[in-house]
Amino acid sequence: MAQVGKLNYTDAKLGAPTSGQQTTRIIFNTIENPGTTSSLEFFKSFQGLTPGQTNLAASKLDSMESMVIKEILLLQLSSAGASNFFGGSVQQTLDVVIGNQTVVKDLPIQFNSNTTGQAFDRLHFNGGFPTDEAATPTSTFQVVGPVSIRLLTDIVLPPQVNFYVRINSNAGVYGTGAVVCALSGYGKIFSAGASF
Repeated sequence: MAQVGKLNYTDAKLGAPTSGQQTTRIIFNTIENPGTTSSLEFFKSFQGLTPGQTNLAASKLDSMESMVIKEILLLQLSSAGASNFFGGSVQQTLDVVIGNQTVVKDLPIQFNSNTTGQAFDRLHFNGGFPTDEAATPTSTFQVVGPVSIRLLTDIVLPPQVNFYVRINSNAGVYGTGAVVCALSGYGKIFSAGASF
């Protein structure tokens, strides 16, 4: 089922409006100064965040909005604004929880802890490693931000349902800057009339 059809089907089953402006949708959330921790939860806290740090006010979409997640992006920034390794070289997994269901469970962000083995992300050259590391013939785990995970299945974020993204690790080093999670895909936003 195409993403448009799946979104319309889910909206209809939930009684949500199926009309609305179709759009490319990216939602994001920032955690400031996360330090070293074994768990990060994005889209849980919005207090004190500016429009440049999040584009939501709550951990759910508005009543007239819905979205299909096609890609998950993770970025770690230093306090100076430079892109850092996401979580250092620590093994990490990702969960996506919508309502009370875990719809993505223990998705590995990295597989390896040294320069041997294959990259998890096969879409980017050498697993996203910087070009000075690309001369080596073996791929390494993806540690350079942004980490980009393309999903093979369409995950629907229905209207008015709480959701969050959790990163699990064994003492991931996330630094004193900020970490960002963005969900990218197709969505519907409220349409006030039939004129646009």
